[in-house]
Amino acid sequence: MPDEHMMICYCHDKTLGQIVDYIKAHNIERWEEIVADLEYECGDTCENCHTEGYNNDGMSLAMAVGMVKRGYI
Repeated sequence: MPDEHMMICYCHDKTLGQIVDYIKAHNIERWEEIVADLEYECGDTCENCHTEGYNNDGMSLAMAVGMVKRGYI
C-alpha cells in the first residue's frame, strides 16, 4: 500500500499526501481535473504521473483519485 510520502508527480515534487489533500479539498472526480487546474501545478510537464506512473507502476494521479473515491485514503 502506498503511503502519503510516496512521490507521484516528480516534475513538481508532489507526494500522494499532497495530491490527496487537494483531491478532497476540491472534490475532484477525475485526474484530468487536477492537470487542468492552472492554479495547482501537477502533471502538466512530463505527463508520466497521469495514468501509468513515473516508474510504470500504476502509482499515478488516476490511482490517487480512485483511492480517494473508494475511501481507501
